[in-house]
Amino acid sequence: MSFSAPLPERLWQDQVTLDADLFEALRRHPVPVAETAVRQLRDRSVSLDIYTWLSYRLHWLGKPLHVSWPALELQFGAGYSRPRAFRANFPAALAAAVAAYPDARVTLDENGVVLHPSPPPVRKLA
Repeated sequence: MSFSAPLPERLWQDQVTLDADLFEALRRHPVPVAETAVRQLRDRSVSLDIYTWLSYRLHWLGKPLHVSWPALELQFGAGYSRPRAFRANFPAALAAAVAAYPDARVTLDENGVVLHPSPPPVRKLA
């Protein structure tokens, strides 16, 4: 006797639809991400989001940029009901993202984070 259970329905779709403006922006300014970093952060969604954000922002900066806690919370804090909980968890998520992007120059202070110009996580091919 054999038993075969039906496969559970998938919780997530396998495709993403981008609007035309975002697609064009990504085509003009691709986000360089390292495949090894994505694998390293695969079980840490907030860290992966932060890594992708840093990958996009840091190599375009001409000078340091301060990002406030309220701005960070708008960007990454959707799952938190209290700002204090977001602020308590963000440093660990940031540390994991920076570990996957060792050339990232980011400092954390009481007012948020300071992004410093950094090389991209993936070097351009010659």
